[in-house]
Amino acid sequence: FEFPPVWDENNKMKELLATFHSRDLSPGSYDAKMLFWADLIKKHCRHLGKANFCLRELQLQFMRGEQIPACLDTVLADMEQQKQIRLRTEYEYDPLNSWSGWLVNSFVKRPISKSWLKLKHSIIAEDVVAQALIEWVHVDVVQHLCNEIDRNVLHKNRGKLLHFEGFKSICKNSKLNVHENCLHLCLITLQARKLIAIEYKIERQTKTIHLIKIPVNEHDSLIISETDHAKHNLEMTRVGLLKQLEELEDEIKVNDSKVRQYVKENKRQLAKTYLRKRRLLEKNHERRSIALHNIETLLSNVDEAQNTGVVLDAYKMGSKMLQNVLNESGLKYDDVDEVLADVRDTLDQHREVQDVMSNSNVDVTCVDEDELEKELKDLLGEKEAVLPNKSYNNNKPEIVIDDAQLIAMLDDLEVADETISQTSQRTQESA
Repeated sequence: FEFPPVWDENNKMKELLATFHSRDLSPGSYDAKMLFWADLIKKHCRHLGKANFCLRELQLQFMRGEQIPACLDTVLADMEQQKQIRLRTEYEYDPLNSWSGWLVNSFVKRPISKSWLKLKHSIIAEDVVAQALIEWVHVDVVQHLCNEIDRNVLHKNRGKLLHFEGFKSICKNSKLNVHENCLHLCLITLQARKLIAIEYKIERQTKTIHLIKIPVNEHDSLIISETDHAKHNLEMTRVGLLKQLEELEDEIKVNDSKVRQYVKENKRQLAKTYLRKRRLLEKNHERRSIALHNIETLLSNVDEAQNTGVVLDAYKMGSKMLQNVLNESGLKYDDVDEVLADVRDTLDQHREVQDVMSNSNVDVTCVDEDELEKELKDLLGEKEAVLPNKSYNNNKPEIVIDDAQLIAMLDDLEVADETISQTSQRTQESA
């Protein structure tokens, strides 16, 4: 632990290690000294990974040479008043400092304990050593340690039921800076946060933590049920079988080496003895291997059943949600079919209206063209014979021929007749 730089200054440290004077004399120095010790205690607890401490422990930790801090009792009293620390007995009863726990502590437990101490001290002198050994819990430090456990251990072991020793080994393997003496406080705090479930056991009139359940998610049950116990027993049996198989394999190797050794030494009876023992070990190994396979099959089926249950619950939730959405929006088969029929009828009506309007436009256009052509002729004062008249017969224009064109056409016809008469005479002569 690295002490602050002021720790090497003798004059300032004499003042900091001495008892507190009245705050009325120098409020600034009083508050600065109080803040120094409060921060130092908090940093020291974080360094050790330990939120629980007592006055005697702090005095030994913060000794400077042969000088013991004489002001720590005042510091602890102020920290308790500021709710930075709490008595361990009170913290274990109510880690979250809820209203119900505060009421019980304020009006039941504290008055009883104080009255008992007054009665005790009136008969027997106050035990200073016992007061120095009373344990306190630093609230901020224990909350910090719980957050570290939640981040590094709980999130990686969801859905597991662990022994207390197994949980400690996982914390060590995760390289968490959590002291073993503080792990109990962290676990009861996590249980109060509803992040884990704890099952206790009583051995030799001592209550200790036995099992720790880490739920899969926030909605999972925090009760350690018979199913959890059965699954845990299967897992422990599997672990025990694995250890037995490893031991049997080691014994088989030892027997093999002895058989070879006695064969080399020409001690056939001893070799046969160890050979029989080797066969017995192999049979035991085979039986335990079959048992291990069956247990692993059961565990796999249990996990599959749990996953199937989760999927089925998701299906139920999704179906219910979809049904609620359909009901709220009014999306039903009859309503949708009726709306689509109305849409089709509306589209048909619109199409008919468009057809009628397009046909009426064509007729009006034809009538307008005829009337305009007639009116144009009247304005020009021209005769029908002079202007080329286009009469419509079956929607085909009639061709008008003048006199010159007609005479030219007749001349062409006479030439054709003469040619025909000459060809007929030639045919008669040849005949």
